[in-house]
Amino acid sequence: MTDDPKGKKVLVFREKGVDVRIAVDMVTLACDGKAGTIILASSDSDLQPAIKEVRDRKVECIYLCFEAQPNKGISYTTNRTILMRNSEVTEFKKPHS
Repeated sequence: MTDDPKGKKVLVFREKGVDVRIAVDMVTLACDGKAGTIILASSDSDLQPAIKEVRDRKVECIYLCFEAQPNKGISYTTNRTILMRNSEVTEFKKPHS
């Protein structure tokens, strides 16, 4: 949990150190012609050059993000953005044992 700009607690999902691997996978799939659409579930701005390369190769790139923290740069760079509500994800969260 973290505070949003208005001080409200929001649930944040993060994975560190995978942006390079995601970028390599995206570009490799696009270059090899193995993807017609890529769905990106990361808000890391460092991925924008990979997104541009994928789109230059005529592969659709969809940005899947949480409504509380969308990255405007990625939204602008991708073909389309899908916003998820935290409640849509947390309803499937496994309860602690």
